[in-house]
Amino acid sequence: MDDLVVSGLLGLVAIYLALFLFLGAVYVIGRLMYTSLAAGDFGLVLGGTIAILISAMLYFGIGCWLRKTDRI
Repeated sequence: MDDLVVSGLLGLVAIYLALFLFLGAVYVIGRLMYTSLAAGDFGLVLGGTIAILISAMLYFGIGCWLRKTDRI
């Protein structure tokens, strides 16, 4: 039973660490894009928006592919 508690606790710590890193990255990228937009650097804002859209499309595409192949 102790091994189960330890592995569960380590799993929760890993999930919260990943969530913290993800939210930190979202904050940093959002702040960068906001300051670039305020400074008039529309190229960086457009490039960042395109990169975010491509990442989202790849995420959804992989999900659809995994669904189609019955892996999830």
